[in-house]
Order: sequence, then C-alpha cells, then structure tokens
Amino acid sequence: MRTVISYSSLPPNNIYCANARTRIRTGENMMPENRSPSDLIVAFFAKVPMALYMIVAALLTIIAIFSVYDAMQLIATMIISRDFANGLTNVITALLLTITIIVLFETVTVYFKTKHVEVRALLVAGLTGTVRHVLIYNVGGGDPVQMFATVALLAVLIAGIVLVKPEQVR
Repeated sequence: MRTVISYSSLPPNNIYCANARTRIRTGENMMPENRSPSDLIVAFFAKVPMALYMIVAALLTIIAIFSVYDAMQLIATMIISRDFANGLTNVITALLLTITIIVLFETVTVYFKTKHVEVRALLVAGLTGTVRHVLIYNVGGGDPVQMFATVALLAVLIAGIVLVKPEQVR
C-alpha cells in the first residue's frame, strides 16, 4: 500500500530534500536504525523504571482494594458488636492506611505523567503513616526516647510539607 502525504500537511519548520520526499511518499522510515550497542543498553535501562512503576501501580491497586474492603469489614464489625471505643480506632487506622496507599498510588501516576517523583506527596504519605503509627501503638505509655523520636519525625515531616514548594506539572 502506498501512502501519499501532501506537503501542505507537513510541519513548516522542517527542511525537505528530494530523498526525504520520496521516503515520505513511499512510507519508508526517514531515520536509519543504526544504533550502537551502548545506545540499546541505555534505552533498555531507561525503560526499566517505567516497567517497575507499572508493577508497583498494579500492586498498589490490589492493596488499595483490599484495604477498602478491610475498612468496610471493620465498620460493619464495629456496628454489629457496638464496641465503638475500640472499633473506631481500628477503623481510623485502616482508613489512614488506605489514604497512605492512595497517596503512594498518586505519586506513581504523577511519575507516569511527568517522569518525576513529587516529594511533597511522599512527605504527606510519611506524615499519614506516622500518625497511623501513633494511633496504633498509643505512645502515651511508651518509652520517652521513642516518644521524642516520634515527635521529632512528625516535626520534620510537617516542616518538609510546609517548606517544600508544590512542584509545577510540566
């Protein structure tokens, strides 16, 4: 099959020669594929992070579905048992875990769009995880060193969120 492209449909900033016009009319590849082995290796390793992020996105999707299901089960158990004191804490920790998973998933999807990891989203995920840790382990009766370390971690995460400027989408 022969493809014919009118010259008026081609971008005006390109320079065309007779050979290029012939290649355009016949549908041939205009760029020769003489790539060195090092170029092929670099191209392969450039695609590895994208493949790994796709796997992570699929796993985070599965985990998020299970996390939402777990939170719904905890809510139902809390209502049926009428143990709102303990049940509410369990539901909140499950929901905070779900929020953390969603923030990580959003970070991965932003990477797909921009090829850049957004630091602010990771700080929010860290803050959510730390708050969840505080709720689960109830640091009120814990070791003072551990309590100080948790407070210091919270302070650093909050300062990071406040000080790191939102990144512009490119």
